[in-house]
Amino acid sequence: MKHLPAAALLVLAAAWLWLQAPQLALLPGDEPLYLLDAQRILHGDQLYRDVFLAHPPARVWQAALVLALGAPLAWAKLWAPAATLGVAALLWRQLHRAGQPLASGIAPLLFLASNVVLSHGAQFVGVEQALLLATLATTLALAQRWLLAGLALGLATQWALHGALLAVPLLVWAWQDRALPRFAAGLAVGLLPLVAELAYFGQPMLDQAFAYHIRKVTEMAPQKGPARVLPFLLAQAPFLLLAALAAWRGAPLARRLGRSGLAALALLLLWPRLQPYYFLLPLPWLAGAAALTIASLYAAKPARHVQLLLGVLVLGIAWAPLTTALARRTLSLAVAPEMTQLAAQVQTLAHGQPLWGDGALVPLLALRTGLPVALGDTDTNAQRFASGLTPPVAHVAAVLAQKPLIVLVPHHGIDTVPAIHDALIARCDVVGHFNAPAANFAGLLLQPR
Repeated sequence: MKHLPAAALLVLAAAWLWLQAPQLALLPGDEPLYLLDAQRILHGDQLYRDVFLAHPPARVWQAALVLALGAPLAWAKLWAPAATLGVAALLWRQLHRAGQPLASGIAPLLFLASNVVLSHGAQFVGVEQALLLATLATTLALAQRWLLAGLALGLATQWALHGALLAVPLLVWAWQDRALPRFAAGLAVGLLPLVAELAYFGQPMLDQAFAYHIRKVTEMAPQKGPARVLPFLLAQAPFLLLAALAAWRGAPLARRLGRSGLAALALLLLWPRLQPYYFLLPLPWLAGAAALTIASLYAAKPARHVQLLLGVLVLGIAWAPLTTALARRTLSLAVAPEMTQLAAQVQTLAHGQPLWGDGALVPLLALRTGLPVALGDTDTNAQRFASGLTPPVAHVAAVLAQKPLIVLVPHHGIDTVPAIHDALIARCDVVGHFNAPAANFAGLLLQPR
């Protein structure tokens, strides 16, 4: 029986990978942007000078590594599900080594069955790799290996700078365990690659990976919080309540994990421009705390019907996200054919000219068609223009001078920037329409006059 949690984890991992398999196609979103950037640097372009990248470089370098080996484009996305499954394995290890075999089996289930992990854990957006290193830092800290814990957390900034909010609870842990100098030393060493990159790439990296994000929160209106926060809180309510119970009345490890997870979530909610996948960051701590709560209730040797209710509770927490994930899997299978059809339409209308337009579609279409992107704009996130980092009037004028085929989704992405919307309407003709209902995109194909 002592090996049952490990065996159950393998079955869980296999089931989770089956659910995520359709995500390994080339789909709309941020992922094609990083794959296209990787392709471009292999062709000699330089990050931050020729390629706009609003993040540290590790995610593009690791994608380039896969492409340099001659693997299919979509294989570069495998880093993401591998990292997420690595987090689950580390959760199992933490609790198993702490003498909590039941909790070590429950925590990976709660984590992998979370709606956020099911939605974003296999997406190649960088947060999942940072989360793996932050979870490794937690595992090392619990083993009192504080120097290595700081090193792991520092290296996490190579993928996602906002993962730094997890440093706050870990600094408290180090102070409580009288290990702050060792943890700080490891953290400083882990940050050295970021310092070296800033020294090498200079002002362009500083502008794109740092100043850009500061501008987004200081010069743009905050997003409507409930649109992102309430769905997370409602979907995770039982999960969060169990973690809160651990933080309040749990054993020392449960209190530490619960309080750290809730503190990280509170810090996250202070960020004015949340993305849904940011909610991945506190989940390992919360899953560990919730699992310890359930294990402690079971260890109290309640009546058999109460034990049954505890089992139903665990399955109930996982059931709703899993049913949603099944529906999403079916929908995702229909997206790839839609994108193949759209790419063929674009290839026909472009006549070899470059592409430009919606940031969720253009990098994907460039990868599928082999067409270049006007001005090398692999990232046309509307926030580049709305934040003031890239002046929209001069930029769109330079784009139109190249006569690209423009992919426009009304009321989405660059179309929400008034100066760009007005210029495209005034200076372009509609040469085609597209509708991809499974991908939830419909729009226009424009040709500059």
